[in-house]
Amino acid sequence: MNLDEFYRASATLDSKLTLLISKDEHFIPINQLTRDDHVLFLGSVSKSQSGTATITLDQFMTRTRLLPAQTNLRTSNNHQLVFGFRIVNKSIVFY
Repeated sequence: MNLDEFYRASATLDSKLTLLISKDEHFIPINQLTRDDHVLFLGSVSKSQSGTATITLDQFMTRTRLLPAQTNLRTSNNHQLVFGFRIVNKSIVFY
């Protein structure tokens, strides 16, 4: 999935949804975005004092709006290309 595909698929979603990635059998918050050439890596590295640091859809859109639309989304833990997402509770979970 690239940014353009994600923007179109998420255009009507609540901007306050948090972003998560699946790791093993758990969902972990996305709190780090790393760019490399035409790839944006979605990661979970640092934690806040409460341990729940994550970004919302609105924050993601703001941080990525100047990137090329064809930028691919990949997970930072295994560099797997993001295939899509689903809504779980009040979160977007990339898979």
